[in-house]
Amino acid sequence: MPFSVINDINAGKEVQNPEKFDPWLAMTYYSLFPDTIYYAQMMNLNSNLESSVQMQYYINTVRPLKRWRKWPKKSVSEDIKLLQEVFGYSENKAKTALAVISKSHMKELRTKYKKE
Repeated sequence: MPFSVINDINAGKEVQNPEKFDPWLAMTYYSLFPDTIYYAQMMNLNSNLESSVQMQYYINTVRPLKRWRKWPKKSVSEDIKLLQEVFGYSENKAKTALAVISKSHMKELRTKYKKE
């Protein structure tokens, strides 16, 4: 569990599984909170440091506090989903096609496939 290390740091406990520490995950997680965004930015600027050094930085700087936030996920528009379904495009190709297709043609596709 990669979040177990972050949970230990947030609780102010001794880290049980330091080998499971993921610097990218920690940086992304701590960038979500106003009180830790600065620490995440410092580790982003110093990403060349070893992961054990980065973990020690978080242990010694992050104030113990219960932090929880839903992990952000990207959303895909209904038009992109429609193009993927109708033409079998990947997400990237559907985004490119959406930029080229006229609004009237997109409206026709929505009507034809009852997505409007």
